[in-house]
Amino acid sequence: MLLAVWAVLTLAALAFVATIGTNAPYADEWEFVPALLGDEPAGEWLWRQHNEHRMPLPRLVVLIYFKLTHDFRTGMFLQIAMLSALALGLMRLAGQLRGRPHWADAFFPVSLLHIGHWENFVMGYQVCFVLFATLSTLLAVVALRITRANAFRLGALAALLLMLLALTNGSGLVLVPPVGAWLVFVAVSLWRGGEKGKAILLLALTALPVVYVAAYFQGYHRPEHHPPPSTDAVRVATVTGEVLAMSLGMGLGAVWPLVAGGVIAVGVLTLARVLRGWKEPDQRLSGAGLIAVAAGVTGVALAIGVGRAGFEGWEDMGLWSRYSMLTWPLLGAAYLVWAKAGKKWVPITLCVAAALAFPGNTGTGMVNGGQVRADYNAIAADLAAGLSAEQITDASDPRRAFPRSHHGAQTERALRAIPLLRRDRIGIFAR
Repeated sequence: MLLAVWAVLTLAALAFVATIGTNAPYADEWEFVPALLGDEPAGEWLWRQHNEHRMPLPRLVVLIYFKLTHDFRTGMFLQIAMLSALALGLMRLAGQLRGRPHWADAFFPVSLLHIGHWENFVMGYQVCFVLFATLSTLLAVVALRITRANAFRLGALAALLLMLLALTNGSGLVLVPPVGAWLVFVAVSLWRGGEKGKAILLLALTALPVVYVAAYFQGYHRPEHHPPPSTDAVRVATVTGEVLAMSLGMGLGAVWPLVAGGVIAVGVLTLARVLRGWKEPDQRLSGAGLIAVAAGVTGVALAIGVGRAGFEGWEDMGLWSRYSMLTWPLLGAAYLVWAKAGKKWVPITLCVAAALAFPGNTGTGMVNGGQVRADYNAIAADLAAGLSAEQITDASDPRRAFPRSHHGAQTERALRAIPLLRRDRIGIFAR
């Protein structure tokens, strides 16, 4: 049954992308067209700041797949492949930890592969968030499996994952302090066990993401269109709670305070479970790692709260489907902790919650996906009619779809990108 659920949801997500996806830039991707088409140096673009973020790893992935395929949809399918593989791997891991599979393990495909993730799925560049979700979840898995016997091997793997996380975007930086501190703790354990050489090497590996963080902020500037970080505790707490609630998707967005409260409750109960075995050295190593990863991911939600609570219309700033990939690892890690403990009620609760959110997530995906498809059809018709970039993006012309779509804020970028896309006959611009 589990494999059937996973397969059906994977195929449904692929069908969604195949139906809605268009070989054209979406939203922020308009800015990347010159670099992708060779009209500006790729090296400088890989490091260029985008809003609060530097994203060298995701941009390298995008650059490679676009050079190979010349198709913006490649990133959409890549996201599905990554999430499908993650869901399958976590289902199998939960069964191994428990000693046998359980129907509640369907939580993984139900929560990772629903089309409520539409905001990520329709933009290939959002592979940056899927990379974050995958790498941070793998970090939690490493923490769950670490013991004194394998401390160096898994500690080194964790240091590599942390470095890759830092390279994904600004969210990855938030995990560096807590996870780095845990790796120092692992290195101290190795030192005390007489493995001083391995301890020193692990410390050296841990230093790499710390050095990267220092480099990240060289020349960094706050985006001009962003307000200063908010100091209003109520606003910050509200937006942070919304982001935490998005871990189950927009399907339960109407009752986000209840969902956020549930996520926090599961987190507190899971923390108590982890601390129960603190006196055992192996469990202390593992527990410290799990706490570090959870602290980092929770810190990402808090950082979004601080950064977005200062905006006008802040009340809904955390209710974006794209944020689900940033906080989902909290639920995934909690599920695995309880599966390892042989307890069923938390995994069952999470699976039921994901199932309750599924219809709403599906509806959200269908409505928004349909609008995205309609907008692209209208833009394609304008292109086929021979309209210029200025005419296509003209906000004063009520017949034009571009200014009223999700692309509306990208006018200046599109004015530069459309002629380049036409020149290279990419997707709908080849008409």
